[in-house]
Amino acid sequence: MQTTQPKNVSSSIPEGHWQSELYSENWEPFPSLSFESDRIIQDFSYAGYASGEQPIPSLAEAPVINVTEFGADPTGEADSTKAIQDAINRAASLRQPVVVYMPEGTYRISPQRAKAPVLIIRKSNIVLRGAGVDKTRLFNDSYEMRGQSIIHIAAPGAASWSNEEGAVVPIVQDLPNPTIEIPIADSTQFQVGEDIIIRADPTVEWIEDHHETDWLGYEEKIGSMLYLRRIKAIDREQNVLTIDIPTRYMLKQSYNARVYPKTGILREIGLEDFSIGNREHPGKDGWENLDFATPNSEYTKRLAEGYNLPADFAEKRKSAADVHFSYAITMVGVADSWIRNVQAYHPDENGTDVQLLSNGIRLKECQRISVINCIMRYPQYGGGGGNGYMFRLDNCNECLLENCTAAFARHGYSISGMASSGNVLYRCQDIETGHQVSGSGHTQGKGSDHHMYFSHSNLFDNCVAENSWFEARDRYYERMSKPKHNTTSAHTVFWNSEGRSNRDRPYAVWSMQAKYGYVIGTKGAASDVRTNGDYPERAKVSDPVDHVEGIGQGSELYPVSLFQDQRARRLGTLAP
Repeated sequence: MQTTQPKNVSSSIPEGHWQSELYSENWEPFPSLSFESDRIIQDFSYAGYASGEQPIPSLAEAPVINVTEFGADPTGEADSTKAIQDAINRAASLRQPVVVYMPEGTYRISPQRAKAPVLIIRKSNIVLRGAGVDKTRLFNDSYEMRGQSIIHIAAPGAASWSNEEGAVVPIVQDLPNPTIEIPIADSTQFQVGEDIIIRADPTVEWIEDHHETDWLGYEEKIGSMLYLRRIKAIDREQNVLTIDIPTRYMLKQSYNARVYPKTGILREIGLEDFSIGNREHPGKDGWENLDFATPNSEYTKRLAEGYNLPADFAEKRKSAADVHFSYAITMVGVADSWIRNVQAYHPDENGTDVQLLSNGIRLKECQRISVINCIMRYPQYGGGGGNGYMFRLDNCNECLLENCTAAFARHGYSISGMASSGNVLYRCQDIETGHQVSGSGHTQGKGSDHHMYFSHSNLFDNCVAENSWFEARDRYYERMSKPKHNTTSAHTVFWNSEGRSNRDRPYAVWSMQAKYGYVIGTKGAASDVRTNGDYPERAKVSDPVDHVEGIGQGSELYPVSLFQDQRARRLGTLAP
């Protein structure tokens, strides 16, 4: 472990406090350092709605559509799904910012057809607003939700970040460090103000650079590094694009680094001020780790064979199959939007503690979403295959989770995918990890993690773990379907982490990242840091050992918050 004792580097900090050797008054957001070989604290201040440059709008002057005027029943007696959806559709037709308002009450909803979400938003400029988390409740009356969401917000499929549209132009030189200047072969196809994707692939050269030979042959499944950016300026003579947010990892020509336009992203969508809950599944058994699998599928048969399960495992449908990979809220292909003051609640109809069937909030291919003051907790199922995650970021850029709480779930927070970077978790709590309500009440998976495939350059700032921990480490396992999760992160920072307790592990942070990772300041009863792995032969994948400073001394770390200090520096304001 590359552990450094904290020390003052400036006389301007408060007495009795210390600064990281990597972050002081002389820190620069665009250092001439290499992601490949140097320790770099990046600028994470761009996370969240409008990069913090504008407040989330109140829409005080916007038209308001009241769902009760479309027939929604706030008593919870009649099904209100069609009425609320009709109100949303009416808002979508107005082509301007609109508030869809749900007055105080409980609204019973359910899928209107099989294998479909309950409520759907597919247009920009719509805010779904309640009267408050303790006043407006959405009660999903269906437990047959496999692969679906109660609220599903999605851009058209063509807006997928990996869908290459328009001119695809190569980057003409290697970019080893954070930069906003992108030299390309030809700038004539691009315009100022346009959204673009900057992309690099896990080519054979990338895999060799990162010692991840397990991923050879699986490059398409692993994905690509994808950065959604906006063009701020163009030097036509030099063919250089200036973008709004820095790059987050080295971009090499041997990684097929390139740029292309991106259209169809949804924006200015908000969910706020209501609670959401689900009717519990009545099944008393069928809640084990692999019970999510559908009967008689080839995948289920391979599971049964690989794990030496009973011969009839692949033939029987289990309770967990009905709730597998379901979510309360999903956003896909959305930018500059928000979810605030939304929480899971316990419906009176449930005889156990169930609030959610499986997962809470999922953001996928989203950028600059602010998730603020949200609570997700008590899933009925937390088995393998993607269940029991309270907050999940899949291939997201610069999203902000602020003052959120995950409780009694398999994983509190999870970041996945090569396209996930620049995300910030600020003052978030993970309480009692490794739990589900049904079955044994416990899950095999635990902790808040970087889950798979090289998500990179994220920040956990002032986060609290209570009988849990935060990790960005090598997730190689001998028994796991291919491609293996393996290297999950590089250049992620854990800043001022608090481990209040951890009955399972003697640490608050487990950091074993590629190139470098950073743990700066820990505190609490479980303040230790782990930097090694379970498989010594994998050490070369994560060498050098991650940078660690100030174990047990986070209370004296200055600044208290990296995110807030960097935002204050960039915007010229005072850090709170």
